[in-house]
Amino acid sequence: MITRIRHWFPPGIRLQLAVCYITAFAIVLLVTGAVFYQYLESSLEASLDTDLQLRTQQVASDIVIRNGTLMVHAVAGDLPGFDSATNDQPVDVNYGTLIRLLNVHGTPLSQTPAFRTLRVPARSVRQPLQGKPWQGTVLSAKGQEVRLYSRTLSERGRTVALLQVGESLTHLHALLHELVEALLIVGSLVLLACAGGSYWLTARAFAPILRLAETARRIKAGDLDQRVPVPRAHDEIHALAVTLNDMLASLDQAFKDQRRFVADASHELRTPVTVIRNKAGITLLGTPTLPEAITVLQEIGAETERLSHLISDLLALARGDEGEAQFERELVRLDLLVEAVTANAEWLAAERGITLTVQTGEPVTLQGDEARLIQVVMNLLDNALRYTHPGGQVAVIVEACQTEARLIARDTGIGIAPEDLPHIFERFYRADGARMRTGSSSSGLGLSIVEWIVRVHGGLITVESQVGQGSCFTVTLPLVQLK
Repeated sequence: MITRIRHWFPPGIRLQLAVCYITAFAIVLLVTGAVFYQYLESSLEASLDTDLQLRTQQVASDIVIRNGTLMVHAVAGDLPGFDSATNDQPVDVNYGTLIRLLNVHGTPLSQTPAFRTLRVPARSVRQPLQGKPWQGTVLSAKGQEVRLYSRTLSERGRTVALLQVGESLTHLHALLHELVEALLIVGSLVLLACAGGSYWLTARAFAPILRLAETARRIKAGDLDQRVPVPRAHDEIHALAVTLNDMLASLDQAFKDQRRFVADASHELRTPVTVIRNKAGITLLGTPTLPEAITVLQEIGAETERLSHLISDLLALARGDEGEAQFERELVRLDLLVEAVTANAEWLAAERGITLTVQTGEPVTLQGDEARLIQVVMNLLDNALRYTHPGGQVAVIVEACQTEARLIARDTGIGIAPEDLPHIFERFYRADGARMRTGSSSSGLGLSIVEWIVRVHGGLITVESQVGQGSCFTVTLPLVQLK
């Protein structure tokens, strides 16, 4: 039933919190009331027991023993029916006096009419005669509870009689019942007040969240410059607001990167397509000779190859962003891999008049994708050779350091300006100035692909550079511990 009600009328979080508060308050009130009731009942019964003992002492002081004969005086003598054990009719224990006097054999000598209605246990007589007063609760003929106290009377150290005094518990129970009713009424009022107060407090507590939600609702994809208000108090709402603002900043940067990526990709794709179309169009307008046609086809082929590389790089990065790129996990000798790649690049370095050296020491074994790692080395070499003037030097170093392998590509090229260093791994980023005046053609995706591959392999790439002196790229990858 409760599940069906929650399905058709789902409660809001404020109502749920209010119900939780009310439930907690109700449990606290019930436990507190029960403890208070038990404490008050025990205290009243203890007070009644003390009163019974005092009353028994008072009655005992009015009983005089002379030569073994019991004589009743003063207060005890004025009690109706106490001078006879057989006369008078029983009365209600709630209003009659409850006193009985017995001899040492347990035979009643005198008792009040109301006492005759009590069902007195034998131990209430036997225990005092054995030297220990008895105190307990007994029942009347009508089932009413009576508190009874029994003690002996002595003369010169010898027990001569037994005195029992009782008091009805009806009035005490009636007082306790009235107290319970009062507690229920007061507790209900307190719960109602707590319900209203808790709902109001939860509304106030959620007011900042509602303001955050309203602000977030106004923020659209094209207006990510807005930020949610951050409260001054460093509480959970403050943490939520800061988190939302950080998320909005990330989304804003992501949208900007996406727009810039689309614009740069469009520009990079349009350039070779335009070159191909123009070359083909100009050639078709005239009557080219065979050498001219071959030259045009070679240029078209070069642009087509560049376009193919660009599309492959874009596809690789797109798959990486989607988490769909597949990486092999196999043992790779990084030192041998670097020697093979640099050997293939020596002709290009010699053609540009650049000295290319490679330094490898002990075997360096990694676990990763060999083809992707080859791509890392090739892109770093291409970047170093591209921005190094003839007569310069490019060095590739592989070394092992405890649990890490380091791949270092150092050149004596034109370097990178300090303001460009934080952006060189961004897609399609090209530094202005000297690096653009080299006349080299680059899509601006090589270093982005290197950073992506290194990151997937659990590594890190860093760069140090000074303008006019060269650059140093350091790739750190985890080693495989071979037994």
